[in-house]
Amino acid sequence: MKRRLPGWLPLTALLAGCEARELQNVADAYLPGRPVAEQAMFLADLERVMPFYVVGTLFAGLLLAAAVLNGLEHARNMGRDESIRYGAFLGLLCFVGLFMAMAFPPGWLPPGHPVLAVAITGGVSAAGTALAAKIDPKRAVLRTGYWAAALGLPLFGVLFNRDVYLIDTTASLFIGQASGLLLVIVLSAPLRAGLVEFLSRRDAERRS
Repeated sequence: MKRRLPGWLPLTALLAGCEARELQNVADAYLPGRPVAEQAMFLADLERVMPFYVVGTLFAGLLLAAAVLNGLEHARNMGRDESIRYGAFLGLLCFVGLFMAMAFPPGWLPPGHPVLAVAITGGVSAAGTALAAKIDPKRAVLRTGYWAAALGLPLFGVLFNRDVYLIDTTASLFIGQASGLLLVIVLSAPLRAGLVEFLSRRDAERRS
């Protein structure tokens, strides 16, 4: 029997990101020593927008995880050499993510810049995914997995930094990356063809 993701996990993530104490920690971290009225306005705005950013980050994380796992399965179908290389690449990025969690300066991600964050990561994600699919359409799924991991794992490492909080800017980095990937899937015929071929072959192997 297949195991399914418990339905309460997304709700738990939503509540954890919007809990009053967590929001107060965010305000204390980003507005130290500011007037009480300014902190109150900041908290009120966080309470209004954080549920949307938490849900958006959750969906973005699931989409990026699907791209990475599809790439891993594609690599396995291509043989041990490609599978080992892809696994080693993911391992290397995990170390990069750990380093980012340890050493990333939180001052680089102040609140109040969601549009800029979406534009930067969305543009980089879309350009990289489109280039990967165009260079070799037959390996578009695998190259998309490489690119999704190359951007996503370091971003998750940044979020593990104890001084970096999930705010509008941070959440928009993940949402931008996922949006860029989706945009290329919509517009790129080679990537869609690669995904259709990959999913059709996987379904046929499961039925056999």
